[in-house]
Amino acid sequence: MPQAPFVPVIPAGGAGTRLWPLSRRGRPKFLLDLTGSGASLLQQTVARLAPLADRAPIVVTGVPHVAAVREQVGSDVQILAEPSPRNSMPAIALAAALVERDSPDAVIGSFAADHLIGDDASFARAVTAARHAAELGHLVTIGIRPTHAATGFGYIERVVERHLERDGEKTSADGGAASGTAAAAGPTGTAAATETAAATGTAAATETAATAEGELRALGAVPVSRFVEKPDRDRAEAFLASGTFSWNAGIFVVRARVLLDELAEQIPGIAHGARAIAAAHGTQEYSSVLAEIWPRLTSIAIDHALAEPLAAAGKVAMVPGDFDWDDVGDFAALARQLREHRGSTGAGSAGSGRSDGSVCAGGPVGADGPDDSDGSDVQVLGAATVDALSSTATVYGSTDRHIALVGLQGISIVDTEDALLVLADEQAQTLARIVARLDENGHGHLR
Repeated sequence: MPQAPFVPVIPAGGAGTRLWPLSRRGRPKFLLDLTGSGASLLQQTVARLAPLADRAPIVVTGVPHVAAVREQVGSDVQILAEPSPRNSMPAIALAAALVERDSPDAVIGSFAADHLIGDDASFARAVTAARHAAELGHLVTIGIRPTHAATGFGYIERVVERHLERDGEKTSADGGAASGTAAAAGPTGTAAATETAAATGTAAATETAATAEGELRALGAVPVSRFVEKPDRDRAEAFLASGTFSWNAGIFVVRARVLLDELAEQIPGIAHGARAIAAAHGTQEYSSVLAEIWPRLTSIAIDHALAEPLAAAGKVAMVPGDFDWDDVGDFAALARQLREHRGSTGAGSAGSGRSDGSVCAGGPVGADGPDDSDGSDVQVLGAATVDALSSTATVYGSTDRHIALVGLQGISIVDTEDALLVLADEQAQTLARIVARLDENGHGHLR
């Protein structure tokens, strides 16, 4: 059977409040180059997916960002403008409906516009495996092998491999044999016949499930039992120790038709609305249909709308991902990425000079910097010059201001023309509370 065409979908939205003041309403996180690589997160995402696509990737973004997205990605990408934020499910559903209209058997893959991914070759292998598994009718996600007990990520639990009793041997789902013996003959009579029939039916259902599981495992995928929200520290430690949990990277691969049909069972209004909007796309009625239907679509993430209920129904599979991944959800995550990949980004060090250029420009590191023999570890991205003593920090400077640090540990500093942030990295997740107060305090223009 010919392989179904593959169309990447890239939802590009979100407030980015935990990366303020780098990320703003008018310049969200996905439009920024946060590591000095020379490309924004969106540009990196498009470049990573383009070689895997059979059709032009689709970026779904807000009306205010359409011009900036077009400037960054060029004309080889289709852009869908959403009139208002409705979370990821309506955005993905609309893209899926357009794909379904033009290529009914196509497989789509939803990939966040603002994540960092390392090792493009490993990523491509995982997406290819997910694509094949999706052709079997599953909703497929890519789970990242956890390296530590992270509390800032959601988790995915895989199903432990099933074994069948068959002709005196215990057989794994992929057809391999294990040790074991068959049960002895059962009771006799009518009751026995009923019991035997029930047992036969149960055994047949179990064997069918195991066969489907074997097909998945042969493609490099495993069944998923559940999705779990961001855990506390104790649960994260337990997840890591169990060996059956992966980080949820928010990647979903599925036939467009399957996504919409399943969505029609879960939240009919989104599926029907997306198909109605797609049917009008390219006509004179499109704008009015979009304006009428879009605001009525339920605002919900794909995880809650589809992934969780379908996992409970045994319809979700996962391909393990062996590549580096981070959603760069706050300044602590960004600082970790800059340190783990120092030398491969455009960030400079206070001990070796500066990264010469505007924030996120990632220019060359200078040669004459302050002495760091005291053990300071200060990563610098942007135009700032930094002198540090006994400090560990990450500095993002878009001004020419000279910054001096003494005895500060685990902080991030963001120096822009209109706002200065000094943040303890261990409190990075609470930054959103400060950003929420900007409007209340009359500083909404800074958002």
